[in-house]
Amino acid sequence: MATEHSVSAHLRLDTQEYDRIIRTYIPYYDESRGVQLDLLAAALTAERPVVVDLGGGTGSLAEAVLERFPKVTVIVRDIDPEMLNIAMGRLERFRDRVELSLGSFADELPTVDAVLSAFALHHIPELEEKTRVYSRIRQAIRPGGVFLNNDATAGPFWLEIRQQWAAFMASKGFTLEQGFQNLDDWAAEDTYFSVREELMAMLEAGFPEPECFWRRGPTTILGAKL
Repeated sequence: MATEHSVSAHLRLDTQEYDRIIRTYIPYYDESRGVQLDLLAAALTAERPVVVDLGGGTGSLAEAVLERFPKVTVIVRDIDPEMLNIAMGRLERFRDRVELSLGSFADELPTVDAVLSAFALHHIPELEEKTRVYSRIRQAIRPGGVFLNNDATAGPFWLEIRQQWAAFMASKGFTLEQGFQNLDDWAAEDTYFSVREELMAMLEAGFPEPECFWRRGPTTILGAKL
């Protein structure tokens, strides 16, 4: 069962600063966001699509989707009430096309045209539980829909990726030692599986052809078109 998670406690920062500071933590953050939106654009075919932003946090991804796709409705699902309050303020101008939903990864999802997630599903610590989450996501997506998960992955080159990741943070104002310490601190709550493990979990969950759509360093977009 996925446990409650607070971004403010996890990253030890004011949640109002999350959107700014996340870009000093995550390599290729904006580039991966653009790729994720491009993949969504290629998959949406319904006249009035409904999209779930799973683990939506401050509503940053939801805002990007709502800005780019004026006919899309977004359901922001998150377990952290503090983050949903921030999302509410950010997304107020889209009030007719957004729904805020308090819930965990373990909860069932409504039937939708797409499920997106960005830097959230790594909070699931066990691959077996992640497979169950993927199964719930698969069951929620209509035929022709898409699942797109933008997150960090590990794998056989993890030591090299870890070096690159710490160096990235050092380029954003941290020392190299602080970069490594950040990764060590996050390991208490973050679990990164390999691309192969992720794809096998999605396959077991019922996605017929899961794919790695894009990867640079630790930042990866995985998912499937149905």
